[in-house]
Amino acid sequence: MSEYNYKLFVVLFSLMFLVSCATTPVSNEEAREVEMRHVIDAGVVTPRQGFGEVVVKRDQGLNTSACRSRVFVDGEPVADIAPGEKVTMYLPVGEVMLAAKATGICAGGLVEVSARVSDSKTSTFRVSYGTWGEFSIQPTSF
Repeated sequence: MSEYNYKLFVVLFSLMFLVSCATTPVSNEEAREVEMRHVIDAGVVTPRQGFGEVVVKRDQGLNTSACRSRVFVDGEPVADIAPGEKVTMYLPVGEVMLAAKATGICAGGLVEVSARVSDSKTSTFRVSYGTWGEFSIQPTSF
């Protein structure tokens, strides 16, 4: 194998490895709460009587570990979370739109999901990258 072909093989294998690594969900207990220095709207993360609890957490994984994901509620930024972190929010009961957007050098446009906030049950969502690099936010039981 020529030196050129060897280098090409190494580059292609490395790219395939990076793209094909899906992230792994973490439980609410395992996920670390985001540091306050990465919280954009502290009012949303402060417990309030009569509001519902919503947790948005970021999967773990080597893929995209250098990037944070910005979490939004109804179009307003709340926090930037890293892999293995979560942001616990206290939101008015009813329907809200949750969104996430990759920051830094990571791929991933803005993704959104509708969420029903209840004052009797915590709603949990995960931000993840799939096997082919697709970026998403979705409800989770993990």
